[in-house]
Order: sequence, then C-alpha cells, then structure tokens
Amino acid sequence: MVVIRPLQAQDGPALRAFVEGLSPASRYERFQYVVKEVSPALLRLLVEGDPRTHVALAAFEAGTLVGEARYVREGEGAEFAIAVADGWRRRGVGKRLFHALLEHARRDGLKRLDGEVLAWNQAMLGFVEQHGFRVRFHPEDARLLRIELAL
Repeated sequence: MVVIRPLQAQDGPALRAFVEGLSPASRYERFQYVVKEVSPALLRLLVEGDPRTHVALAAFEAGTLVGEARYVREGEGAEFAIAVADGWRRRGVGKRLFHALLEHARRDGLKRLDGEVLAWNQAMLGFVEQHGFRVRFHPEDARLLRIELAL
C-alpha cells in the first residue's frame, strides 16, 4: 500500500536512492539537467527546504520511496515538480501525489501552480493537460514549455 506523507529530513537516504534509481532520461526530465548522483548540496536542498515556502511530499511503498512532489512558493503562486519511479508509473502514484500537493497549495492560499516541462516529455504533458494546466511556449528556451494551473 502506497502511503503519502511530508518528506522529512531523515528521508534523505531514501530520496537519494529514489533519484539515483531513476533512469537517466527520468532524472533529466525531473531536473532538466544531467544528474548522475545526488550531491550533499542537492540532497540538502531537496529535504531541508524552508517550510514557509517549500512543501515536499513523498510516496512510500513498504519503506521505499516511489514518488515525490513539491512546490516552492513565489508570491501568490508556486513552481511545482513531480517525479515517480520508472517502475511505478501509470499506477496512480503521480495522481495521488499531485492531489495531495493541490490540497496543500489551496490551504496555503496559493492562486496558481506553474512550472517548466521539456517539450518532448509527452508523459508529463499528458499528465498536466489531464489536470487542466494551460501549456504555452517558453519565452526564453525552445526546449521548454511553460505550464500553469489556476487554483
């Protein structure tokens, strides 16, 4: 049974294993740059965000992290990201994480979620379109598309 809960500092090793267990393509899609291993600085950033602006949720199955979703508040909106382990995709984990993140965002009074998606990431584009995001061209980078969801 998959359990979704806030990511905690002690989840660092599980998060490192999760990220490093993603395929190279999935790591690139999540971070939009090559991540071969999780550096201590990146791990700190991912697990020790400012709780006033950073919400991070994790999906665990039998103690193994199988997905993570987060947002970082920027004024009335927040930039969000989500990743699901390759072997756990299309099993509802991303949808459950996203809906839990939406609950947090609404409770926090956010007006929108936005982000950037690699233009060739068809799985993520399908996911955000299914959830009502507006998709448009990125004004500064042809590799990316901007996504936005009004809350």
